Amino acid sequence: MKKVISVSLALVMLLGAMAGTASAARPFPGTDLLTVEQGGEAVKEGKIDLYRVNEFGGADTFLGSYKIGEKGIVTAGRLTTGLYCWIGEDGTKTCFRVTGAGFVKTVVNLAEAAADELPAEEPAILPEEGTEDGREHMTYMSGDGFQIRYNALTVESREIDDHTAEFVYLGEGDGANKVTVCWIAEKQPEEALYETTFSWGEQESILRSEGFFPGTTDKWGYWRVFTDGDLTKCAIAGEYNGGVLMFEIESVSTGDEGRDMTVSDTLAEIIDSITYFEFGEQTMYDYIPGVYVAKDESGAEYKVILNADHTGTLALQDSVGILWGSVALTAPGASYSYTVEGENLYLDLDGVWLEFAKQIAE
Repeated sequence: MKKVISVSLALVMLLGAMAGTASAARPFPGTDLLTVEQGGEAVKEGKIDLYRVNEFGGADTFLGSYKIGEKGIVTAGRLTTGLYCWIGEDGTKTCFRVTGAGFVKTVVNLAEAAADELPAEEPAILPEEGTEDGREHMTYMSGDGFQIRYNALTVESREIDDHTAEFVYLGEGDGANKVTVCWIAEKQPEEALYETTFSWGEQESILRSEGFFPGTTDKWGYWRVFTDGDLTKCAIAGEYNGGVLMFEIESVSTGDEGRDMTVSDTLAEIIDSITYFEFGEQTMYDYIPGVYVAKDESGAEYKVILNADHTGTLALQDSVGILWGSVALTAPGASYSYTVEGENLYLDLDGVWLEFAKQIAE
């Protein structure tokens, strides 16, 4: 049974919990913590603009302007896998890549970044001599409503069946590094993930996380990662058009840092390149979005606002932006378990649950 307490007491506990967990909070997948430096020193003021780079031509997508904090820290949310660039107020441009779900820490040195070109670690892919036949820009078209871009000079694509395709890295490893994409009918993501990961090993040794599904900024996905020696396996699943769309990644480390990074980038680029002709609404959590309200003894209102795109606001004494998944509300520096039962939302504050009632739309 949940222990429910008054809002005023819960607020005291919440402020203490936020102070106590800021350094050890579980970061949210799809978040990038950026340290902005110039001349080796943290930049303590100003702003930078974030763009998602279109690696296949066309205009880059502007994602917003971010203010640099006191210690040169910028926290950006809603980042899927892919290539991004930051442009400072002085026009300097620095690019970085997000290669999967997780918390990515990036140092941007504004003094060293060139304004009109990508940094050395992100070179443009140029055709090799005698290969200007289009193979470096191939597109796999799926009958399940999506397409994937890949470089056929380094990746071989294989259609396994009507709903499954495999992309195998060409090089050392004899097919050991690959991405498999499949659509599974009449399943839910966590059910499909369990069936896939059952043979990996003990479920307790598999890392779990959630975040925005590859190629989207408003659809939800679930990650499973397992490492056994040099072998790493990852599965990403999301509700998709009446079933589940799943990526399975296998990669074998060789100990050669340069080679392993090349393989990792190649597999990440395959996943990141996915675009959808039509990605239908996800319905498994359609009962959750809404405005949930609690009042204290003085009549003051406190709100948890959950939007359909998995963003939201936690409005207690101050308002803070959050992301919501299946079990947690995550704000910068803190993460809180929650559950929705009927028309009520319960927020876990160190084992004590605060109750919010869903606001009925007028």
